[in-house]
Amino acid sequence: MDFSLLLLTILALSYIGVVLYLANLRELRRVTVVTHPAVSLPDFEAQRSDARLRWLLYGIAAVNFVLSLFILQTALFSGMTTTLPDDMQLPPVDLPAALANFALGGAVTWLSVRLIASPAARERLRRWIGERGTYDPDSSVHTAGVVLSLTLLSITIGQLVLSGGLSGLAQNVELEGVSPGALVLQGVLMVAAAFLGVGLAIRRTLAQSLERLGLRLPTVADVTWGIGMGVLLYMALLVMATLWALVVPAEQIQQQNAAAEQIAQAFDTLPLALLLSATAAVSEEILFRGALQPVFGLGLTSVFFALVHMQYTLTPATIIIFVVALGLGWLRRRQSTTAAIIAHFVYNFIQLATAILLAGAAG
Repeated sequence: MDFSLLLLTILALSYIGVVLYLANLRELRRVTVVTHPAVSLPDFEAQRSDARLRWLLYGIAAVNFVLSLFILQTALFSGMTTTLPDDMQLPPVDLPAALANFALGGAVTWLSVRLIASPAARERLRRWIGERGTYDPDSSVHTAGVVLSLTLLSITIGQLVLSGGLSGLAQNVELEGVSPGALVLQGVLMVAAAFLGVGLAIRRTLAQSLERLGLRLPTVADVTWGIGMGVLLYMALLVMATLWALVVPAEQIQQQNAAAEQIAQAFDTLPLALLLSATAAVSEEILFRGALQPVFGLGLTSVFFALVHMQYTLTPATIIIFVVALGLGWLRRRQSTTAAIIAHFVYNFIQLATAILLAGAAG
């Protein structure tokens, strides 16, 4: 990671951190369940704080729109820069894909602005989620969560388009590899976002935050259910992949899975496979099943999980990841997030370990 990218990452994370902090402070004032200095703010100070939070959320929506516009401009002008030096060439971007991404970015921006500005829009979202979740239209934390989730989805798909689609992503992974350090950093940031989102040290203690996220020391039931669900989901993957192979040409399947295979090859030892499996299981379950699912419900969170993982599944059979998300979400509701972490780890590690062992056996 070069210095400019590192600096941009730090600025983005600081921005998100401030948003979640202000949202939790506003939530603390609203519910007034614990003593906190923010509760005693004068009305005009509270209004200023609320205004800052609102404009910061508008800023997130604006950045998302600008990024989608940048990708569209890259697609329009990438073929017009052949006279530029190689280090200044724009990456080739498929124009129809960029147009679709721009439409998505615009829709996400519009929806985000509506939810930030309109209590009626938030109330409609609450009615749509219904009893499946605990979404509160008056909660600034929930509003920030929706805006950040929509933006994450839009940016993830935008990165896939900017990288040149499935084949381009596969080439990038082949050339640049996958950094274990970057994966660990990404996992740490996801866990930090989950804990900050539920108000750790702002409106919840550590024990309360762990309970809200569904985390506990593994029980016998957690381990049993986790291992069983992980194996069951892997078997479901094999069945669905087999059915997909029966109806889709082999060349198309190879293209769809090219980047996934490159990622697997980058983690070609059992210790690296263990690292990838553990990092993804812990961070994603704490964020998706621990933080988001209780608010937005099992179905909506599972759809969001599947869409965010488009760059990893890399196949129209995204339903496989959706089924996995449903299984993990059900397990979180039936047992705990800890059990879902175990199941997610088992599901990931079986796939990577099997690929490594088969590759070793084939020489």
